[in-house]
Amino acid sequence: MAAALKRLHIRVATPQDAPRIAEIHMAAFGPNAMLHAQFPTPAIRQGLQTCVEDKALADINDQNTTVLVVTGSDDPEKDVVTVVAFAKWSRPVHPGEDYVEPPWTWPEGTDLDTLEAWIAKASEAERRSVGDAPCYHLSFIGTDPTYGRCGAGQLLVQWGIQQSNASGSPLYLESTVEAAPFYKKNGFTAGETISLPICVYGGAERQIYEEIVFTYYPE
Repeated sequence: MAAALKRLHIRVATPQDAPRIAEIHMAAFGPNAMLHAQFPTPAIRQGLQTCVEDKALADINDQNTTVLVVTGSDDPEKDVVTVVAFAKWSRPVHPGEDYVEPPWTWPEGTDLDTLEAWIAKASEAERRSVGDAPCYHLSFIGTDPTYGRCGAGQLLVQWGIQQSNASGSPLYLESTVEAAPFYKKNGFTAGETISLPICVYGGAERQIYEEIVFTYYPE
């Protein structure tokens, strides 16, 4: 059962939040089959957490990226707050802008073939979905499973919707199949399904991993 939270608050992340963001990332995506396919052993996944922390820090310092966190308290009588969720929104890049996103580094042993194949498929899906239109891209969103269904994800997604409505720029994301109803509920439109055969948990047998493209266009 998820812990109850009070006084949810959304704010821009600071460099001090990077370790906690990495913890939440690994807790939220730890069961994900694609993560296990790309980072196939516990040691590699432990190294991934360090890479996620480094990337979070770089993104927090990147003027074209907004990293958000949601904090809350499970004891309203105390002033102790906990970071319970995060999201990374990449801002629209307009023609003529000289911008390169801070690169990822990957732990030794990463299955680069699977990783690069998935990145290529996702990039192609984004081009088919929004074309050359500058858009806000929700790269990652995660909630500590201890605090699931507390409303933190809603705050993080609504921030993007507010930016879209104010700027006129669309939103784009790829969702797990399980999370698809959440985005539909928030006014996103489902597009194509991205799929890739992967091997997970050390097995030789392949399974099909799928995610769903979602877009949001301001009224």
